[in-house]
Amino acid sequence: MEKDMTKNEVERFLCCARVGRLGVVLDDGTPYIVPVGFGYADGKIFFHTCSKGLKMEALKQNVNVCFEVDEALSDASMFKSVVVFGKAEIISDKEKMIPYLQKLINKYRVPEPFDAYMSKPGRKREEELEAVRICLITPKKITCRKWIMRE
Repeated sequence: MEKDMTKNEVERFLCCARVGRLGVVLDDGTPYIVPVGFGYADGKIFFHTCSKGLKMEALKQNVNVCFEVDEALSDASMFKSVVVFGKAEIISDKEKMIPYLQKLINKYRVPEPFDAYMSKPGRKREEELEAVRICLITPKKITCRKWIMRE
């Protein structure tokens, strides 16, 4: 049976899903979709990206984005899909980025304080903070569907 997800189901799904897909429009009008690891907190989606590159150029040209997360079982007995339409904000201030980077460390790595994580061998805190940006998506509209096969 196909139906909309509840707000609580959407929030749990966005907190737990591992990969989302960011949709942007390039300066020549070409759509561009790229998978990203992401976090969800306070009603907003966020991810880290390099300060340069195709994705960043597209975000600077047009802040309107689409973000999609889905999950399905291989036998097609269940699927979930959330599509977020919103506006992106690029955060470049190092101190403002750290809380978001901390949330991503907690989700994708072993949770530990940001400074401890960045002091590991091979890490270069200042260089890495200079090279990274946080993109924060504020949703304007969210669509969501789930389908579960009846037994």
